[in-house]
Amino acid sequence: MSFKSILIPFQVNTTTSNPVDVFFNPLLRLAKTYDVAVGYFSSAWIRDAANGIASLAVNGGRSRWVISPALSKEDWDLLSSCRAEVERGNVVSAAAASSVRELQKALEDDTRVALAWLIRDGVVNFKIAVPRKELSGIFHAKIGIFSDAENNRVAFSGSYNLTGAASTNWETIDAFKSWESDELKRVQAREDQFSSIWEGKDPNLAVYVPTDAVVDQFIEITRHSRRPYRTPEGKEAATAPQPWIPSYFLDANGKLKKHQEAGIEAWFKANGRGIFHMATGSGKTVSALATAVKLAAEAKKKSSKLVVLVTVPYKHLAEQWQREAVAFGFEPIVCYESFDAWAPAAQTKLLDLKLDTEDLAFFITVNATFCGERFQALLAGVDSPILFIADEMHNMGGERIRTMLPQNARFRLGLSATPDRHNDWEGTAVIRDYFGDTVATYGLDDAIRDGTLTRYFYYPILVEFSADEMDRYIELSARIARQMAQGEKANDDASDALKYLLIERSRLIGGAEGKIPALKRLLAERRDSQYNLIYCGDAITDGERTVDAVLAMVGNDLGMRANRFTSTESNIERRQILERFGSGEAQALVAIRCLDEGVDVPRTESAYILASSLNPRQFIQRRGRVLRRAPGKDFAYIYDFIVVPPDGATLDSAAFNSERSLMRRELARVDEFASTSENAGDALAALRAIKIRLNLLDS
Repeated sequence: MSFKSILIPFQVNTTTSNPVDVFFNPLLRLAKTYDVAVGYFSSAWIRDAANGIASLAVNGGRSRWVISPALSKEDWDLLSSCRAEVERGNVVSAAAASSVRELQKALEDDTRVALAWLIRDGVVNFKIAVPRKELSGIFHAKIGIFSDAENNRVAFSGSYNLTGAASTNWETIDAFKSWESDELKRVQAREDQFSSIWEGKDPNLAVYVPTDAVVDQFIEITRHSRRPYRTPEGKEAATAPQPWIPSYFLDANGKLKKHQEAGIEAWFKANGRGIFHMATGSGKTVSALATAVKLAAEAKKKSSKLVVLVTVPYKHLAEQWQREAVAFGFEPIVCYESFDAWAPAAQTKLLDLKLDTEDLAFFITVNATFCGERFQALLAGVDSPILFIADEMHNMGGERIRTMLPQNARFRLGLSATPDRHNDWEGTAVIRDYFGDTVATYGLDDAIRDGTLTRYFYYPILVEFSADEMDRYIELSARIARQMAQGEKANDDASDALKYLLIERSRLIGGAEGKIPALKRLLAERRDSQYNLIYCGDAITDGERTVDAVLAMVGNDLGMRANRFTSTESNIERRQILERFGSGEAQALVAIRCLDEGVDVPRTESAYILASSLNPRQFIQRRGRVLRRAPGKDFAYIYDFIVVPPDGATLDSAAFNSERSLMRRELARVDEFASTSENAGDALAALRAIKIRLNLLDS
């Protein structure tokens, strides 16, 4: 690969990025030569850039550094009194030896060893420059030139010094590329300038070669350590630490839970493909990370490399995965939002694999970024074995995203409490064919029985449509029926017209005017309670969103401490809101859909479901949010607001059928929720009267 294959910013400043991450390391990993003249130089910068510089050794490259010695006032006074060049050289050498000793003390062990080997192998050569004649200050250059195997060059200049403080100061670098015609002269000017300094041709600079005594301080270190990189001749590299399974996920015998161990074993027996169909909150993430740990260990045994790629639907899920992955000893790179924010680190990591300086890479991305052209191009260039983990894998069956599933992924793992797509057999077939068979099944009843999830009580709360709402429901249902009679299906691939009608009907049900008064009556008896989660729909009535109307009722009318949790809050705000909720400072969360998949809200004790879609995935996910275990939480309580037709109206057959349809769609959720509740009989009995009225006793 050449410099032309990576993103090289024309300017870098420390307000927006770390120059080591986005500029120095990406170039160093491809460079054949690196020449730099800089006034200030410190151990902190070497620690930051040591991996990139070591890649020069792997490439068979060389680097030349011209630096300024750390001269005290006494050194300067002595230097200015020296008349002979030999005497001046002795002063500089003494100061350099002192600087090296200080540098050695400041460096961490691994970086000290890396620098020592780089100097011993001749990868790094340095000279010391001191102003003379017309100049009496310090050597304060800030220029550098990289070149790759194809003789592409990148030159830079600016305020950035090779010090640790440079990344905390406001600093800037301007970069110039030799293959850009309008920048070539600037590159050549900096090459000429560096050559003049290195060769001692600048009349106002005295350039000294370090004495053997200075260099020997580095060489001594190599006699007691291994070379921490591979050279072109194939000499060994230091081994990197391996990920692990944190002990708090293991029992006294060092084992995961039985269903997790069984699933992982079955996945390996299926040649690294399969689906973990596990209840929400039962440890899918832990199971997947443990699988990745074991696969990484197998790859290590075989001297193979591994790229782990995790996809999730939302940014907050990516952040949760990142925290979990770090706990397992991985170093994940999270890819979402701005390409420039994640691409340099991702490109660098993949280059490390190619250069044999790394054997494991871990990426986490959101589905939107995963589908992007730039991420797909990055993924296509991976030539190491890939473990592809899709969290909430049902999302992978969408019409567009399923065309982008990485076919070069040798290992595949799908995770979901609801792996099949609602009303989409084609999308379901695609993802099941891609990921393989279900190798682990752990249902809600299993999780409750084992104590993995909390037992719960379920209370259907009946709310009648008003006469106007029922008329509107009948009208929308008739229009939907006409659309579907033409062969359309009510899934993600439906036409815009059908989607609009389905959304309107769902909003009508979710925003039924009787729901908020019914909720108020319930909460009025629980004003002092905590850990209440209220799910709303996205309906708008008289210009006001349901979520805002509910928040106002809970906060203003009932005087409870409540927060909204929607897509309009930033990730930082969401974390703060969840922290307040978990501590009990906030008594209630009023949420729309962003809590449906993956967000960990373990302290929830009571859930009020004002709106729910026809898709079983949504209400199954929502129930799972409520049932996560927490200290002091013995039971959870779910209040499900069920819309029923108004009683006593005289109906024609079409209207009666619409009423039956409305009730039947609600009953599917009731039966699912009641079946594993502590009070299943009472919950089902609450709907007996309406079932009799609509001839639905067999439902």
